[in-house]
Amino acid sequence: MNSEINSYKQPSQTLQKWVKVVTHFLCLGIIFILPEVLVSRSFPAGSDIPWGMYAKSLLFVAVFYINYYIIIDYCLGKRRWVLRLTGLNVVIIIVTLLCAYFLMDMHSGEMPRRVPRHVDAHADLLRRVSFLMRDVVMVILTVALSVAMKLSDYWVKLNRQRQEMEMVQHKEELESLKKQLNPHFLFNTLNSIYALIAISPDKAQQAVHELSQLLRYVLYENSPTVPIQDELTFIDNYVKLMKLRIGDKMPINVTLDSGDCNDCHIAPLLFISPVENAFKYGNTGRSGDSIDISIVCREGSIHCHIANNFIDSEKRDIASSGIGNVNLRRRLDLIYGNKAEMSTKIDGDRYIVDMIITL
Repeated sequence: MNSEINSYKQPSQTLQKWVKVVTHFLCLGIIFILPEVLVSRSFPAGSDIPWGMYAKSLLFVAVFYINYYIIIDYCLGKRRWVLRLTGLNVVIIIVTLLCAYFLMDMHSGEMPRRVPRHVDAHADLLRRVSFLMRDVVMVILTVALSVAMKLSDYWVKLNRQRQEMEMVQHKEELESLKKQLNPHFLFNTLNSIYALIAISPDKAQQAVHELSQLLRYVLYENSPTVPIQDELTFIDNYVKLMKLRIGDKMPINVTLDSGDCNDCHIAPLLFISPVENAFKYGNTGRSGDSIDISIVCREGSIHCHIANNFIDSEKRDIASSGIGNVNLRRRLDLIYGNKAEMSTKIDGDRYIVDMIITL
């Protein structure tokens, strides 16, 4: 079942890795190329940019990865992590600017001079301030990129962990659902089969066969998806066993048709919960009441309609069975997303469940 949900909800991890690699290359490109673009405008045409500029680019790259791999990891998960991260990044920005200014001062002989060297100190100061402001822009951009990328990776990681937890929980729910065939029902069914042995051995033999098919499907079918016809056969076997217990007390109208979807697959045990509830609450013993079960596949969609009568004293129990419906809705959402719809309603003394699944 994990692979089934994974195929619907999670992008390929290989794709995620490639996106991360490409994003890092883009950030490194910005850190290396943008300073050259900003600084080259201050150099005479045809002159080379001093290597000190590239040294500062390497400094910005170091700041990027120190922040990405050390500082942000240290802050995340701690109390007031936003305040911690902001304070440490302010310190990083200040230290980086001091280092950048030191590099600029070391290579001041290589710094561009659009004006002659005899120009007063005021012009030289303006030139240095201009370079300093560019460094401020670059270091803030570098820190912002590292924070944005790390928080994005952190969000993706949390989202993946949440989905993995949901997949594990969903698998456990499926296993639990497989065990929800009421032991009391099995006990009564075996008693009915025992009684049939004396009355109609042929029917008893057929009942044992149907029960074995039902249990084999529930206990040993561990595939994430099953052919639609297998699921319909399971429902049919379940209905036959319930008819064995109910007898001819009330009409049970069943329509199971895979139609043109014989080659399609579906998650197992999607319909058993509402079908089981229909027999649990629908066996009222009143004349004119019935249970209607229709699961039909047409043009790539499965339409499921289940309706049963109930007595007024069980109306509250019918409402409480909505917990099972909530779990079923959750399964449908995890597996099929917006390709599945489910609705329940009470119409007089009839409880109706409708599902549409687009395959």
